[in-house]
Amino acid sequence: MNDTIPQMRPQAKWVAFSYLAVWSYLLYGLGNATPYLRDDLRLSSFEAGLHASALAVGILVAGATADIIGRRAGHSRLFDLSAAYFTGAIAMIVLAPTLPVSLCGAFLLGLGGGTVSTHVNVQLSRFGQAQSRILLSQANAFSMITAAAAPVAIGLAVAFLQLWRVAMLLPIVAVFGLTALRPRAERDSADVHAPNTSLPRAYWIAWLLIVIGVAIEFSFVCWGSTIVMLRTGISNADATLLASLFVVGMFAIRTVVGSGVGADRSPFVLLAGGLVVVLAGASLTWISTTPVLSALGLFLGGCGVASLWPVGVTIALHTAGVNQLQAAARATFGAGLAILIAPAALGLAGDAVGVVAAWPLIMGVALCGLGVVAVAQRTQQPRPFA
Repeated sequence: MNDTIPQMRPQAKWVAFSYLAVWSYLLYGLGNATPYLRDDLRLSSFEAGLHASALAVGILVAGATADIIGRRAGHSRLFDLSAAYFTGAIAMIVLAPTLPVSLCGAFLLGLGGGTVSTHVNVQLSRFGQAQSRILLSQANAFSMITAAAAPVAIGLAVAFLQLWRVAMLLPIVAVFGLTALRPRAERDSADVHAPNTSLPRAYWIAWLLIVIGVAIEFSFVCWGSTIVMLRTGISNADATLLASLFVVGMFAIRTVVGSGVGADRSPFVLLAGGLVVVLAGASLTWISTTPVLSALGLFLGGCGVASLWPVGVTIALHTAGVNQLQAAARATFGAGLAILIAPAALGLAGDAVGVVAAWPLIMGVALCGLGVVAVAQRTQQPRPFA
């Protein structure tokens, strides 16, 4: 690696990783807390499902505004702002007396998470393409540990205290601790004062890859257990357990990529390889009628999806020149758009023709992704990560 490429300070790296980990805990925590909110507030299933929509809208708003706020208030203020969003979100969700209050909490949670994601992506993209990809993979692998811990914490809180809210309060301690630990010397960077010019065409092609990757990921997350249950006939609980292998696959590959494996490979080779593995995993999950093969399909799906976000973000931000903050914010917007639309679209198709018949839509999106990779490679032709 080129000696002129700066290295990230360990304290700054782990603070950034930890903010992202708090966001992941709260994201998965809200998903697992929603059934309890539904019971406590006596909501319908539709009303309970609105929390996911409110969260996605919050991410969209963050993606549309984080760069504007960062330019006016200072880039480093985004962490402070996200901490305030998280604190307000947790308070509203935990203390919500009515649906509108809990929905506002979910919106604030998405706003905080989108802001954190934007800031972390900018921080980790300043160290050369190879190092940026490694850092982004490490950060996302680390955050998956806390994402997996959230349902466990909620389950334990319910089992021993009959109070799921305790588990949702834990991140407040982490937020205040991170605010104290964050290096104050690392202040506003050059991209805050960079001219607010239009992002290049190459960026938007890479942005489309980000949207495709997130759409595939959340389609698997939301509908993976359902397709396994319908195809194999196992119980919902067993299908949900098997669906966790998707997350295991993501964690395994992000850990491997984060260790530096494949650093000398073209990013487009990594993306194409990931999409091919996604196709294999989604196809196997679709045709399988046995739990073992379904489990393998879900695991392969997770392995394929794992590199799409960190590699896609790295490509996108390295096409943006000095407009790193704007580029990262629009990447967050794309992720929110995919989360809002993709699972719902698959659900609508499932209502129309059945989930089994609708599942090939995921393979179709992956095939489109391969086409976009080919276009992006011809457009950008960057050097391999080095």
